[in-house]
Amino acid sequence: MPDKDDKVFDPTPARIEKAREEGNVFRSTEAISVGLLVTAAVLLFMGMPVMFNALRSLMADLYQNATQTQITIGSVVPILMTAGYRVGIVLLPFMAILTLMSIALSVAQTGWNVTLKPLQPKWEKISPLKGLKRIFSSKGLFELFKALAKIIVAGPMAYLVVQRHLGEILVLHTLPLPTILDAATAWIVSLLAHMLVALTALSIADFAFEKWKYKEDLKMSKKELEEEKKRQEGDPHVKNRRREQAMEMARRPRMDHAVLNSDVVITNPTHYAVALSYDPGEAPAPRVMLKGMRKRALRIRELADRFDVPIVEEPPLARALYAANVEEREQIPQELYQAVATILAEIYRQRGSRL
Repeated sequence: MPDKDDKVFDPTPARIEKAREEGNVFRSTEAISVGLLVTAAVLLFMGMPVMFNALRSLMADLYQNATQTQITIGSVVPILMTAGYRVGIVLLPFMAILTLMSIALSVAQTGWNVTLKPLQPKWEKISPLKGLKRIFSSKGLFELFKALAKIIVAGPMAYLVVQRHLGEILVLHTLPLPTILDAATAWIVSLLAHMLVALTALSIADFAFEKWKYKEDLKMSKKELEEEKKRQEGDPHVKNRRREQAMEMARRPRMDHAVLNSDVVITNPTHYAVALSYDPGEAPAPRVMLKGMRKRALRIRELADRFDVPIVEEPPLARALYAANVEEREQIPQELYQAVATILAEIYRQRGSRL
């Protein structure tokens, strides 16, 4: 396993995608918390009177019917069900909006990523040693800093807000209920607004740290980069084999054409095969149309049989023609003229032609 100090290269898209498949995605929980807190503040500001009026109506109905209702085991369940239903009707939209907002904020950061791999049991999750390392890691220390910052911010801020309205709070019991509700709503919204300013700054710091930490954890060593490149592009040996096969397939139409236009194929008989053509109008000497060894030689023989091209077994000449520094479509060496001419003359004689 590469040492962490060796991991100095930024993660590749493939590395990030693999991490996402394993459930390892970037997420700032503080940014989500602040977003939910803003949503809750807006909902409270807009819906607090409605919720309190609904709850007041529920309490009034319960108290008005209290003298006419006998509390028994049989009557308690319907009363609780009715109260729970009316409270649920009030709170359900509030909870539904917060749930949808939580999902939206998470998707906005990480994108849509559904995977069950984080639910799979892993020893690292229950290992005490791994747990201690996480606690004393940079992420663990930053989480401790965030927790302390929240306490330091929330405590004094709540105290200042309460102290500012302490005189009003002490006389709340003398005021009508609607006035109490309006005042409580204003105080709660004021407290949330003050806290949001501090928590937004904390969420920005958390977002930056989580982004840095996420990329830092996914950094790669040079060896990992090479291995990933090999996985993406394939093993060099496999690539060479595929390239040879592709070239062979691309050559087949040319092989067909070359053998079809040859006058003779000289073989070893199976190790070497050289297809020759002689046309005085094109060249003063015979030309090598195609040559090959082993499988390629067998393929040349098959094509010669298919196109009824004469095959002559002359092992020494076949080896000499193959070993000669002559590319396909080039003329044969001068020292081989006589041997090739003798073979061509015999073929032309058999065909009733003259050299």
